[in-house]
Amino acid sequence: MDSVHSESNQTMKYSSPIMPDALIEVSGYTFCMHKVLLANNSLYLQRLIQEHYDEENDICSFKLDIPGGAATFKVVAKYIYGQNLELTSSNIIPVLCAAYQLDMTDNYTRQSLISQAERFLFKEIFRCWKESLEALISCEDIFSHADEADLVSACLVSLAYKVKKQKSQCPDWWFEDVCSLNLHLFKKLVKILGAIRHDPANISNAVIYYANGYDLGSDPNSSGVWSEEKRKLLEEMVYLLPAQKGATSTKLLLDMLSSSIKLNASMECMEILEKRIGAQLDAGGLVMLLVTNSKDNCRQLGTGSLKRIMEHFVDEHYTLPV
Repeated sequence: MDSVHSESNQTMKYSSPIMPDALIEVSGYTFCMHKVLLANNSLYLQRLIQEHYDEENDICSFKLDIPGGAATFKVVAKYIYGQNLELTSSNIIPVLCAAYQLDMTDNYTRQSLISQAERFLFKEIFRCWKESLEALISCEDIFSHADEADLVSACLVSLAYKVKKQKSQCPDWWFEDVCSLNLHLFKKLVKILGAIRHDPANISNAVIYYANGYDLGSDPNSSGVWSEEKRKLLEEMVYLLPAQKGATSTKLLLDMLSSSIKLNASMECMEILEKRIGAQLDAGGLVMLLVTNSKDNCRQLGTGSLKRIMEHFVDEHYTLPV
């Protein structure tokens, strides 16, 4: 069997009785390989070899841009040379995206890289919460490739159903883990949880937990100006809160409204909060509202906001005669 070794920090050479006749540069690393093996495993590489073949010197060289860069191509190259396929929860998505791009299907070889990687993803990675989460996080750096291949949605659905089906005495068992996701992926996960009818209160608590990691209610910076980033994040969190009445406690809604006023959030954002607070005043929310706006409480809402909340309360609970 041909072996792989590193000739230098940026060169990978594949030992064989036959001299390498293909030089492939990936993210600054050079892979010294053999045309016949590349062509037999990938239609995409076969085309590149034909385009860049130097007949006089009997060699071809070209640059290759693939998801995951040199680290991913090293896994691909080892597969091509018949070595152990080193798949993990952190590299499975980049490797699979690369295999799709390189067109490494069963049409060109039995037990293709695509079929083996897909089997590993669905039978090994998606069986476990931790591995599914790590696979999703690996999508962040290659999002467009993973999303186009529907791998982002596959990871998200895997996680969402684990959240819904996991029976635990601690319903917040998954909150801390999903805080490792960037905002874009977290939003997608929350929307899928809503679509599969996961408990709205649990979703709401997860959103609040995620938001708390950014200290949205903390003081402004030394210039006295509130962070634009915090304002946008608060608005995103408000839009993510489940719409069902009671899913988010009145206290939390009042906290978010107070922060929205401080951060100068959009009118749409504040209107959402005011409507939801008004809808919940019948369940002890009126007392909470009065306490919130007392002189001794730093969470002041302002007369305009209070007026609108009361109007929403009336609209929600009372129908005036025509």
